[in-house]
Amino acid sequence: MVKILNTIKSISKEYKFFYTFVLIGFLSIILELIVYNLFTYIQINKNLSDLIALLSGVFFAFYFNFFHNFQVHKSKIIRAFLLFSVISFFSWTVQKITSYYFILESVSYEVTRLITASSFFIIGYLLHRHFSFKEFKKVGIAFYLNKTLNLKKIFKIIGNNLNFIHIDLVDSSFSKNKIKNEISTLREIKNLWPDHPIQTHIMSKKPTKWIKEVIEYSDIIFVHWEIEENLNTIRKIILSHGKKFGVAITLKTPPAKVLNILKKSSNLLILSIDDPGFSGQRFNFKAFDYVEFFNDLNFRNKFRICVDGGVDKNIIKILNVDDVVSNSAILGSSDPAKEIIKFQSTKYNG
Repeated sequence: MVKILNTIKSISKEYKFFYTFVLIGFLSIILELIVYNLFTYIQINKNLSDLIALLSGVFFAFYFNFFHNFQVHKSKIIRAFLLFSVISFFSWTVQKITSYYFILESVSYEVTRLITASSFFIIGYLLHRHFSFKEFKKVGIAFYLNKTLNLKKIFKIIGNNLNFIHIDLVDSSFSKNKIKNEISTLREIKNLWPDHPIQTHIMSKKPTKWIKEVIEYSDIIFVHWEIEENLNTIRKIILSHGKKFGVAITLKTPPAKVLNILKKSSNLLILSIDDPGFSGQRFNFKAFDYVEFFNDLNFRNKFRICVDGGVDKNIIKILNVDDVVSNSAILGSSDPAKEIIKFQSTKYNG
């Protein structure tokens, strides 16, 4: 019951996507009915007319959801269309079976189609949101592990709108910023957002000691290429606990140097600021060269790219990555919850 309530809350918070999805859905059904009646009017077989009408509705709904609602990057169009088509045909089949058994024969085709399609809108939305159009930018909020955060207040402001939590754990071996890392803060974050993946970004030259403390609460652990320990050994430790391993890189390290370990990683984190360990810095445009380099790799589909540092509503428009991490640009806005949705749905403009 709790999961059902959380799902309903999630839909209400993503109202922009959901309401637009419903609007596009109704317009696609109207288009289907127009096409169906047109073809039956010219005496085309009813089953064939039904299929052609369905295809027209699917193409219409996919186009407007892909390019205007969820605004997925065009490089994902084939995968998205295949999933959208499979889910749509599955939904259509279930609707046909439902109408056969539960709707009176005296009810017209048009009314039947409207009733069955409308009843499946929420299910269709959830399936398409999490499969067909899941390649929208995922947005996370960054937190340092210190006691100065008012996490409950932040939770009330942003709720569950974000896609993941990003933890910045930094020590004196990596940064001049002296932050006391409180693991209890990580536990509190996990309690507030139990269903959200937690990325833990360890900024330390010797991360092994920290991994032991955070691995219980983390889903992905990013470790820097620039460490003094054996990165392959650390990777094996993280994977042995059933967690994902990600490699992090600063802009001082040439991107080609991480290729060997990246081939064994599921995630890449590009730190797009000059001085790691300090929040509120400006985005370093050199990061775009790194993003372009990694996007051009022939094994690009094997890992996700996340950028952390200085990302705002202008930068995100020209940032061709999977995930972004922000803090001040979101929490410092007039409506952080809406700002997250804007970040998620911002179309990549090249």
